[in-house]
Amino acid sequence: MSAVLSLAGLEACWRLLKLKRLGLQAGIEHPHFHHRLKPNQTYHFYSAEFSVDIRTNRYGLRWPDPVLPKPPGVFRILILGDSFTFGFPVRDDEAFCFLIEQGLRAKGYPVEVINAGVSGYSPTLQYVSFRDEYVAFEPDLVLLWYDLGDLQEDAWYQKHLIYDASGGILRCDPGYINGRFDVWGWMKAHSLIANYVDRKLIRVDGYIKVLGLGGFIRAKLRGQRAKVAVAELKAKQQAPDLSSHDRFLMVREYATEEQLAPYWALSSRYLRMIRELLAERGVPLVLGIYPYGMLVGPQQWASGRGYWGFEPGKTYEAEAALAIFNRFSSETDTLLLNTFESVRAADRIGQLFYHEDGHFTPAGHRVLAEHVLHDERFLAFLAERMPQVSSAASALHGTTQAP
Repeated sequence: MSAVLSLAGLEACWRLLKLKRLGLQAGIEHPHFHHRLKPNQTYHFYSAEFSVDIRTNRYGLRWPDPVLPKPPGVFRILILGDSFTFGFPVRDDEAFCFLIEQGLRAKGYPVEVINAGVSGYSPTLQYVSFRDEYVAFEPDLVLLWYDLGDLQEDAWYQKHLIYDASGGILRCDPGYINGRFDVWGWMKAHSLIANYVDRKLIRVDGYIKVLGLGGFIRAKLRGQRAKVAVAELKAKQQAPDLSSHDRFLMVREYATEEQLAPYWALSSRYLRMIRELLAERGVPLVLGIYPYGMLVGPQQWASGRGYWGFEPGKTYEAEAALAIFNRFSSETDTLLLNTFESVRAADRIGQLFYHEDGHFTPAGHRVLAEHVLHDERFLAFLAERMPQVSSAASALHGTTQAP
């Protein structure tokens, strides 16, 4: 009893002191969709690089609640993605989802965009979310932005999936691992003490077991994250679970199409499942991709990239990843919005990614939105599905009907 009371007192003190560096995440665990931001809340995100207030709707998404049922005459575009799509950490009117909506309306397309970007979401959670909630939004088109870190997140979420008797996915519950209730996970989610112990003791112990004490110390002296050092070691060992250890596996210099293929198989399976759900309702899927800062220019994401094992002042390539996306687009007949060249070309205009945080700056959001608004294949794709604007928009903007 004394131990319990002492821990309760320590927990209360930490919460009263509001030590932000020990704080729990802004989002909440969700027993069906794994996690979401709290609904109808105003969040203040800030650092030395930004300060912004963001309001969520009753779904825990950004922007006002979608009108249900969908008003007549509205062409609704549902945009899926993660924190880049959500627009962290820029204002509502600076996020590319907002800019795409405004730009398309200015071109004569009567569209409404729903921003369903959620930090940390990947095709696994996007599939469950669309199937069980977003389908009620009645979208006419779904644009899914695949983040290059989704390989890892898809691998992570599999252990939290709950299945029915026939093997179908019921939900993604972070409170369970491989179908069993996760007691320690529950404690981490509800206790600052447990959260701190996990991050500072248990995880560190796991890194040392892989790297050895000497390897762990050397990584720290280099200013490198221990998990990056683990990922590099796993890559040398050709470990079968490499995607679970490296968020940036898709863009590592040593990554090849053959190496990425078994990990991409999981993500592509969920993309196909999303596409099949949409096809049942006659809704097309468009796939979008964007680069990270180290793929754009030497001064993009200048200081934060080193923390993940990327050299400062160097521009990296992602040829294997691009080849995979092009093949998927061809095999599934899915329109691909590849913004890599547009963002790279804009490197000269200034800072497109926050130096430390790594997300798009307002300038980066504008560049991505401009690519979409001037992509002739995408505009023709829209015009084909919007008879009321097809002829006028095509004539006005010089687009041609897709074959």
